Amino acid sequence: MRTALLESQRRILDRIASGAPLQETLETLVSLIEEQASGMRCAVLLADAGQQQLRFVAAPNIPKDYKLGIEPYLRISPNMGSCGTAAFLREPVYTEDTGTDALWENCRDIAVRNGLRAIWSTPILGDDNAILGTFAMYYGEPRLPSPEHIQLIDMAVQMARVAIEAKRSEDALRKSENRLRLVIDTIPAMAWSVLPDGAVDFLNQPCLDYTGLSLEQYIEEPTRPIHPEDIARVLEKWLAAIAVGEPYEDEMRLRRADGEYRWFLIRTVPLRDEHGNIVKWYGTSTDIEDRKRAEDTLRRNQAFFAAEAQRIGGLLKTAAPGHRHERLAGDEFLGTDRGAAGKSPLGEGVAERTIPENRRLIAERQAIEWLTSNERSIIRLITEGKSNAEVAELMHLSPRTVETYRARLMEKLQLEDLVALVKFAIRNGISSVD
Repeated sequence: MRTALLESQRRILDRIASGAPLQETLETLVSLIEEQASGMRCAVLLADAGQQQLRFVAAPNIPKDYKLGIEPYLRISPNMGSCGTAAFLREPVYTEDTGTDALWENCRDIAVRNGLRAIWSTPILGDDNAILGTFAMYYGEPRLPSPEHIQLIDMAVQMARVAIEAKRSEDALRKSENRLRLVIDTIPAMAWSVLPDGAVDFLNQPCLDYTGLSLEQYIEEPTRPIHPEDIARVLEKWLAAIAVGEPYEDEMRLRRADGEYRWFLIRTVPLRDEHGNIVKWYGTSTDIEDRKRAEDTLRRNQAFFAAEAQRIGGLLKTAAPGHRHERLAGDEFLGTDRGAAGKSPLGEGVAERTIPENRRLIAERQAIEWLTSNERSIIRLITEGKSNAEVAELMHLSPRTVETYRARLMEKLQLEDLVALVKFAIRNGISSVD
């Protein structure tokens, strides 16, 4: 018998390890126990989450009439037949004869008419002493368990507990993973993970939504959403990061589901185990398209101003031959041209006022064309004396956004302070403040 029990344990543990459904595992357990004793039937009942009620989960040879009739008497409380009482007391209850036992006073007819006279129930307790369920043995004639029966019951209860606890742990882990996935899918960022060799194994929902690709498509061709012009550079840098196990950061263009490419900042860090080995890489992709466009606009403006400075400088030299002019460099639009004695070649004060003024107005006209409607509105409100907070409220922006706009405008327009900004606005008709 010992050899048979050890083989039964091995088979049950194999089913648990393989992740078989709990009901299937417990039915296998019941069948294996029934094989050890002639005429004996078994059942496993599980407790509900509130530990108030039991229900049959594995009882292949118990009459259907009995299972339906006894259901109201499967509450976990005293005087509820063998199973309900055993679960309540947290100790075995061995009913020798359901036809005479006081515990069966209210439901003995259900057991007797189905030929179940001896019913022995043992509680299945979890590691935290919570009631997981009960294991029951049934005989058609009155009797009490023998030592061999007790051995079978102990093995069955132990295996049932392991199977139920494993399922609970699996459910808890799945629930935790689902909650984590919900959080990751909800955050307003694209997040993902890859295996130590760089193979993609997870993408959150914003990633999938943005690209319109499935996880399988990503796994098959990870570079698919990357702009063709960026792939070689990106792969070289990424493979170098993997080789040394260092965090990775890069900028690249990723194709949206509608075919448009946008710039993203990619950051990836390795997760290491207790031995320092990389077990996974986690990364995020942040849309920086607006920032890149602003940088491009600034570069174009600077290039334009530099070109205008050179052009106007050339015109001035041509217009006043024989006179010395200071070279205009970069975006220095407000310099002066003087003769050898410090006098203007065009007359007293003309070079310091008229010529720089012409150059400045031309440059400012060009700069104004690059201003957005928001930038124009912010200039107007600031020059009217509004604070950042007041501008933010009027334009439905945050004060921090207004502050950023303001700083960029001063840099973009090459202005040093508020006074210069006010003069700029008045000269160009953006504000009428005097």
